[in-house]
Amino acid sequence: MSSSRPFMEKILQSGFINTAREGLLNARPKSIALSGPGGFLGARVLSAILDAHEFRRFNGVEPGEVLLLSASPGNLMSRLTKQYGVDRLKTVRASRVDYYHQHDVDSWQDQLGSLGMAGCNSVFMNLAGLAGPVSGRPDAMMAVNYRAPVAAGRACENLGFGHFIQSSTQATKAERAGQVPYSRWKAMADFSLARLQKLPVTICALGMLYDKEQGVVGQRGDLLNMIDLTLLPLTPIMGDGSAPLQPLEVADAANRLAYLSLTEVVNLPIQSPRGANADAIWSRESWASLISRNQRQFTLRMYDAVGPDKMTMLELNKKFAELNHRKIRPVHVDYRNFERVLNVASLGNLNRQFVSLLRSEQDAKNPVVGNPTDFEAILGPNAKLCSLNDLTYVTQRRRFPYAATLGWALQNYGVIWPGILLGTEIFVTYFFGAKRAHEDYWIYTRAAVKLAALTTIAGSAAMFGSESAAHILDIIRSATTPPKM
Repeated sequence: MSSSRPFMEKILQSGFINTAREGLLNARPKSIALSGPGGFLGARVLSAILDAHEFRRFNGVEPGEVLLLSASPGNLMSRLTKQYGVDRLKTVRASRVDYYHQHDVDSWQDQLGSLGMAGCNSVFMNLAGLAGPVSGRPDAMMAVNYRAPVAAGRACENLGFGHFIQSSTQATKAERAGQVPYSRWKAMADFSLARLQKLPVTICALGMLYDKEQGVVGQRGDLLNMIDLTLLPLTPIMGDGSAPLQPLEVADAANRLAYLSLTEVVNLPIQSPRGANADAIWSRESWASLISRNQRQFTLRMYDAVGPDKMTMLELNKKFAELNHRKIRPVHVDYRNFERVLNVASLGNLNRQFVSLLRSEQDAKNPVVGNPTDFEAILGPNAKLCSLNDLTYVTQRRRFPYAATLGWALQNYGVIWPGILLGTEIFVTYFFGAKRAHEDYWIYTRAAVKLAALTTIAGSAAMFGSESAAHILDIIRSATTPPKM
């Protein structure tokens, strides 16, 4: 035993280490290149890998190393040093990458090779992704979600890497996935990586991620979050709210991704495209022929990385309202005004891509539902995924971030008018019914709102004017009245 650090006891008691200890100790030390290490998921994956390194070192086993790929490696390492301390980062290095422009295979191969990464014990985990458009960069989503990871994958194949792990999304299987840029580029990257004949590839199609501690969906809890809509007096629900979701606790996802990168590929469970848990998209001819032609049955793994609960968007909102001790008042609204707002700027993790996929799944005859059986078993037969339905409280209750919302609106002032229209639709629908908020009545609704606003302004002006006039008359009288003798 070579370590007696105070945090070691906590690491040994963690669910990840307790469940996966045998696999973590028996694996060869890995050199892991990790992209997206500062994100909602990536930060937790890094934490799990560092715990595994400490556990291996504690048991006298060489831990391996992590190479963090970031657009700002200096700032990242400074932040991580404050968070973890110097000792825990002995196995960590960082290097600068640019997913927007670094799209040729040679640059990736030379960068990874120059840093000593090659051979079967090297692993690349791609957690970088861009869910929404970037102002001034019309091809940003294609660059980040398709071109960069594909180039990195081919470079890894040339360097003889032992494993490439791709974080994808259940959105690639939606009925209209090809019409939405995010899911389109992700699906193309998945297929391109699967075509690599000499590189073992694992594709994890992640469901909606949430944090059970903070009670948020898909991002850090200090920012405006989609779940914050449940904290409003009236909660807008897009469409009929029936879009199926399988929310996955982010720690469950992070622990399994970390385990994929730390252990041997041959020991991992296989979710076969033609097996009992077959997926409708992966069973199609393009995937089936690719697997049989390239003999990828044992070197390509594709997991439905989703949670155990199947729930609608409405049920998800109700659950998070309950966790924050709030009673939700759902108001079903049309997509129109939501999309007008999101066309200007994303509302935290609620963006135009997500709304398009919700619309797709609510309209689909056969909505996408994943099977998490094999993904759940990655850590071992006794490992279980967290069930959102079983949660009864969150550690950090949320309050609606009014200041953050105001700052967001002022920074993206183009959202103000469509936001007013959305608020009006919510109000009219709740008090007068959806019919009155329909587009046929919209001209009358807007006229009524404008009339009410003008009446309020005119009334306030008249009241202010009369008060001011009375005050001025008092001053004049006191100035012109002769003093009494």
